[in-house]
Amino acid sequence: MRIVIQLKSFIQRTGLDGAMSWIKRLFSREVEEEKPEDITDIVKKAEQGQILEYEEAMSFLNYLEGQLKLEPQLVRVKGKVVFIGDTHGDYISSREVLSRFSPDEYTLIFLGDYVDRGENQIENVNFLLAKYIKHRKKIILLRGNHESPVINQSYGFMEVLYHVYGSYWPFLFIKYNEVFSNLPYAAKVNGLLAIHGGIAEGLKSLKQIEKLPKKDMIPSNKLAFEILWNDPSASVEGFSENLSRGGGTKYYGRLPLEAFLKENKLKGIVRAHEAYPDGYTFLFEGETGIKGMDHLLLSIFTCRYYGIDPKVAIFDKDKLEVVSL
Repeated sequence: MRIVIQLKSFIQRTGLDGAMSWIKRLFSREVEEEKPEDITDIVKKAEQGQILEYEEAMSFLNYLEGQLKLEPQLVRVKGKVVFIGDTHGDYISSREVLSRFSPDEYTLIFLGDYVDRGENQIENVNFLLAKYIKHRKKIILLRGNHESPVINQSYGFMEVLYHVYGSYWPFLFIKYNEVFSNLPYAAKVNGLLAIHGGIAEGLKSLKQIEKLPKKDMIPSNKLAFEILWNDPSASVEGFSENLSRGGGTKYYGRLPLEAFLKENKLKGIVRAHEAYPDGYTFLFEGETGIKGMDHLLLSIFTCRYYGIDPKVAIFDKDKLEVVSL
């Protein structure tokens, strides 16, 4: 605990970039990238919820970084889909999703926030990353605002790594966040756009999402930052400052959402990022042409640790249904 407190103090004094540079210099160590056949047993352990040894974890993450950097920032999906909201260390819910909705039948789109707050953060994120490896193109892991060292150094993940891996934790803190910084920002499926937070001020076209930089760890790109952080609000028309989230974050209202959907020939948005009491909510009533979705936006949440019933949304062509896990 003491070293975690000391690092947090150091980050406050030097800024995150300075702290990350210091860690790399202090703990300079290279791990060769493994070939796919070399991590088969490691993937099996991660699927079973076992904590990986340090060397195993580094091999696992090095391989994942090599794969994820090839993923487009906007993934295009066809067929039946299940949208899954924040899981935040909820390994139970993540396993339940894979148990109930087979990747052989559905594409599973996780909307971000895999670490911080929950009881099984390492198990949860490793399980999902292992399933991504095993079911490439059928498991989509989008980036959330907690997939950033600015956030996960303060909300639990960094501390968990310290307690599990001891003096090796800085290597894994860096490597996990390098992997996270290569996750795609959005997925498009049958006229719906899946995203963690929502539309950004200045975001007009899907092409702008496609061009977002990879390995932007904080992220420093304004559009990327707001995509991860912004919240919808029926109380604003355009964009306004989101004081509850902090500097740089925005609320977005009906007008920019309608304009964005029209410009990109979309029917609606599916996002996560907020824990509503029922596990989901619809906002901005409007015609979408999708049965079960008479609003332009669905917000879904899938973490039971918030004291709510975790929900997912099943989408098949022109029908959407929100169900409990």
